[in-house]
Amino acid sequence: MLQALAAEVTYPNGTLALSATTLSIEPGSFTVLLGPSGAGKSTLLRSFNGLVRLTGGRIESATGDIAGKKQLRAHRRQTGMIFQQHHLIGRLSVLSNVLTGRLAFHSPLKTLFGFSHAEKELALRAIDRVGLLKEALRRVDELSGGQQQRVGIARALVQSPEIILADEPVASLDPATSDHVLSLLHGICQSDGLTAVVSLHQIEFAKKFAGRIVGLHAGKVVFDGPPSQLDENAVAAIYGNIVPASGRLPRRVPIQNIPPIGVAS
Repeated sequence: MLQALAAEVTYPNGTLALSATTLSIEPGSFTVLLGPSGAGKSTLLRSFNGLVRLTGGRIESATGDIAGKKQLRAHRRQTGMIFQQHHLIGRLSVLSNVLTGRLAFHSPLKTLFGFSHAEKELALRAIDRVGLLKEALRRVDELSGGQQQRVGIARALVQSPEIILADEPVASLDPATSDHVLSLLHGICQSDGLTAVVSLHQIEFAKKFAGRIVGLHAGKVVFDGPPSQLDENAVAAIYGNIVPASGRLPRRVPIQNIPPIGVAS
């Protein structure tokens, strides 16, 4: 189980990015963190992998409190990360980029000898799963944005992870490509029994793919429940007067008059 226990993040300039938040992510679940820009969803998601340092509370996984260096290394080996901007090396091939997902399993000395035949086979299987086997030797900067994001998924899969964290994975993609990428990611996580936490700002995708939606506003959890419970009041609590990604304004209900809905304690 992955847990945030009173997790809090205050940036050096004094900005409270995440109020004390307690959440438990069940194994095998597909959880979407939903909210507008600045809501704290990316801060929370990145804290689950130690990419954002907490200023209060802790994050625990099967390896223990990830504040410990040994525990964090073990946690990161079993956690695949998918980024909004892909973080790929454009001049390298799809295969070479996917193989970088194996670096956490290499000592500095072992890295000098390159990747094993078994690791290359593992990478090719991951590339095949995302439908890019024919592009395995192409430079990634020759691929479309949707294809590059599928390379990012393959790079996460080559770790043989137990957890997938995806930070706004379709924010830069058009709706049709976004739907395809999320369908692919969701299907792989379901078939492999992976635990997934995905941050999104698109309501329609959250409702379509999530088993559980955690809505954030101004660094606080204001909704926690299944998609069926994401009604107009919940959307208003999450987005306030901001037009959500669906393009529809929520019914105007003052945020201060809405109690937190299903906030985990």
